[in-house]
Amino acid sequence: MAAMAAQAKRPDPNPVVKTTEGQLQGHINKGTYEFLGIHYGAPTGGEARFLPPGKPAKWQGVREAATKGDQCPQPQVNMPPEMASVLSFSDQPLSEDCLVLDLWTPGVKDKGKRPVMVWLHGGGFYLGSGGDKYYHGSNLARGNDVVVVTINHRLNTFGFFPLGPEAGPEYKHSGNVGMMDIVRALEWVHDNISQFGGDPNNVTVFGQSGGAGKVSTLLAMPSAKGLFHRGIMQSGGGVSSRAEADALAVGQNIYKQLGVKPGDVKALQQLPMETLVKAAGKMGLLPFGPYMDGEVVAYHPFEPVASQIQNKVPIMVGYTKDEATNIFLTDPTWDKMTDEDLKKRVSAVVPADKVDEAIALYRSKAPNDKPMHLWTSIVTDQMFASSTIMVAQRKIAQNAAPVYMYKVDWETPVLGGKLRSPHAVEMPFVFDTVYTAEGLVGNGESQENMAKAMSQSFAAFARNGDPNTLGLPEWPAYTLEKRETLIFDDNIKVLANPSADIREFWEAIRRGKTPGGSAIKDAFDSKKFE
Repeated sequence: MAAMAAQAKRPDPNPVVKTTEGQLQGHINKGTYEFLGIHYGAPTGGEARFLPPGKPAKWQGVREAATKGDQCPQPQVNMPPEMASVLSFSDQPLSEDCLVLDLWTPGVKDKGKRPVMVWLHGGGFYLGSGGDKYYHGSNLARGNDVVVVTINHRLNTFGFFPLGPEAGPEYKHSGNVGMMDIVRALEWVHDNISQFGGDPNNVTVFGQSGGAGKVSTLLAMPSAKGLFHRGIMQSGGGVSSRAEADALAVGQNIYKQLGVKPGDVKALQQLPMETLVKAAGKMGLLPFGPYMDGEVVAYHPFEPVASQIQNKVPIMVGYTKDEATNIFLTDPTWDKMTDEDLKKRVSAVVPADKVDEAIALYRSKAPNDKPMHLWTSIVTDQMFASSTIMVAQRKIAQNAAPVYMYKVDWETPVLGGKLRSPHAVEMPFVFDTVYTAEGLVGNGESQENMAKAMSQSFAAFARNGDPNTLGLPEWPAYTLEKRETLIFDDNIKVLANPSADIREFWEAIRRGKTPGGSAIKDAFDSKKFE
């Protein structure tokens, strides 16, 4: 009898799950049920190019879900050797049949009500994939009894190309269809996730860098309301979307790059995929992204105040101490900077009468830092910390849902330690995938402890909107009075109002007139993507 009972409890190694489109067969991987390459949307090529996403076709029988789907079309990044040794990307092929998701769950068809964590990848609105190697969801799912979903969606010229009024009313949302893809994925999750042991009424969207910007944008999209219930923004919560006039100007530039008359949609749809990819490569990362059209993106997410659409959604926000270090690996002059170089660069991001004050402030915090790391700290605070804090402040002002703030101070030992705590360093900790990321974080007890702390606290937030978990100090919600911030490091702690003088410096700069320079514009020069 005992043997029969044990056999009855043994998990099915090849479970079959019924979805709204048909039956899918998954597999067990590392103790977790894995379903890969699930289509949540129809192919987006040909006559479907630039249109809102359609639902996938239904099928008969059982479809295998054992292989990751294609990446959405995107330029290749020409990374310098050091950056290539640190970062790892998907090697799946590119195609316009790319509206796919991957899913990991501890249980299927078990009436489970597990929290669902939907990951939105980084890479701006330009490149990247939910299939990147850091984002394997098995450890996060198994270790925390959650369902993990990662998605692909249209990018660059395919997902954020405003065709303009000349194209006709059916294409009026072409500049935001990449975000509409994400909403379509969330609709699929809502309709199907209970079959995979998840709770459709407890969905968290989380993302890093550009993925954080996507989370932020969803907060301002009426079509996304009710499809998610918490949000996590890592290193990049967007305060505002671009203005419609600016987006339309980008669209005109794309027409020019392609040699196509504005509004000639048929010609655009007949172009080879590779031609649109090449045009995106010539333009680079920065021109692409959602814009406020008053319909799909109804408001700016946090400008001048937080959007009311999702005001009851709790959020967690945070950044790393040295966001800009791995970005500046593309700059061959970065680690050779002199004091004079530092002064010249700082003058591009603060008013002339504030340059010496800025450098003196940062030198007082780190008197032994070289110019390269002083510059990194300045850019990190100007571009990442300031916007993260602004998002938190404006969300708190709604007085409708809590905000939790974190900062990653943990420093990676790779490349001789010069990266310190770079952009993306926390990703293998959140997903508990240190084994895939030794080039970024190394390996050892410190790394495993960080993975345990971050994956468990993120999953706890997904479960009930509160990241507190055993092994962490008490993590209070962020308030304007104390500005409570959890510091992820070997010694995890909560600080009140960390680096207050630096925060106040950048707030004063923002209140005044600032130059229009971008500290990392050169790092995203279009030549790196051709």
